[in-house]
Amino acid sequence: MDSFSDKVVITFHSHYDAVKQKRRLDGCGLKASLVPVPRSLSSSCGTALMMDRADFDASLLIDSIEGAYIFQEDKWSGLPEV
Repeated sequence: MDSFSDKVVITFHSHYDAVKQKRRLDGCGLKASLVPVPRSLSSSCGTALMMDRADFDASLLIDSIEGAYIFQEDKWSGLPEV
């Protein structure tokens, strides 16, 4: 799980919203990948976005996200700015 230490995972209520968010980030020149939701996180759909923590900007998120999480101290924690 150390590979997640510098990443943000964003979960969504639907696959459509995940794809919509990815297109928005792509349009801003930010790299994000569609990934399966980590098992320890709950999600209404099975698709999440993963991006570098350094590139994360809560102001670029669409309204229909479920949550945004970082991996710290061996667990996923919600980001307070979301």
